[in-house]
Amino acid sequence: MTAVAESVDTASIGRLLQQRHDEAAEQVRRLQDQTESMRGSHDAGAGDAADVGTLALEAAEQAMVTMALQEQMTRLQAALKRLDDGTLGVCQRCSTQIPVTRLQVMPWATHCVPCQSIVDRYR
Repeated sequence: MTAVAESVDTASIGRLLQQRHDEAAEQVRRLQDQTESMRGSHDAGAGDAADVGTLALEAAEQAMVTMALQEQMTRLQAALKRLDDGTLGVCQRCSTQIPVTRLQVMPWATHCVPCQSIVDRYR
């Protein structure tokens, strides 16, 4: 099947992918800055045990969000690579065209909706 280039403006999809990647990278940077700030306040003697526990919980939550954002960045980078090599928009399971509307919502999609349902079922 043909790649997304024949049915979608690849430049706009590329801009969308890059924009979402840049936004995720900025969020990761801000979270890392917040984590460093929290560590600094902890090192400065941030109070009682409850304060220390709260800081630890917040740091753990930020770490989880950071991991999710880094995973999203990886998916976006892979999608940009598929855009460059002309395979973005082709289902990796059945080789059919991924609907444009799906790519507009989830530009990193690697499967059409029916195949994604199958893939999700076996995870």
